[in-house]
Amino acid sequence: MHSKQLRGHIAHRELLCIRRASIEVCSMQGFLLAFSDSLLLFQYIYDFRLDGYLIIRRSDVTELSCRDTDRFQRELLQAEGVLDRIDFEFSAPIQSFDSFLASRPADEIVVVEDEVSDPQEFLIGTVSHVADAAVHINHFTGIARRADPPEQISTDRITSCQTSTNYIRFYERYFERLAQHA
Repeated sequence: MHSKQLRGHIAHRELLCIRRASIEVCSMQGFLLAFSDSLLLFQYIYDFRLDGYLIIRRSDVTELSCRDTDRFQRELLQAEGVLDRIDFEFSAPIQSFDSFLASRPADEIVVVEDEVSDPQEFLIGTVSHVADAAVHINHFTGIARRADPPEQISTDRITSCQTSTNYIRFYERYFERLAQHA
């Protein structure tokens, strides 16, 4: 993955097949929006739906390609008007997970994962702070119970970060309803 190739994928707004063989068996799809020496930022696509932003480590990607299937499915996305809803100008500091996570608004819910450790780590919540090569997450459980104190994960362990996904939006709406009834 040379920078020239990555710039071409961005310029042509290609739907890409993303493989991380050491992390997961299945490939993913997305539109590359930006990259740094260490990270790739995608508009993630799942089952023909926009599913938020996905930031992954560049070193974990074993294949990044635009296959015939991806070209055809991009046409389907365009015909359905999905491409018109993609913010191809979205930008964020992605020099590192530290810089990205430190830039997030205090109330934005993120998902941070370590997909290679045993056990794997999945943290969902808002960013409390980033310091000393670690991110502190105001984590909540699958039943929306906040953990106290914030969970901490070393940024060198993070393999992916997600924002604005359908999964996250369901929890955001739940917390909004909860606040309205308080």
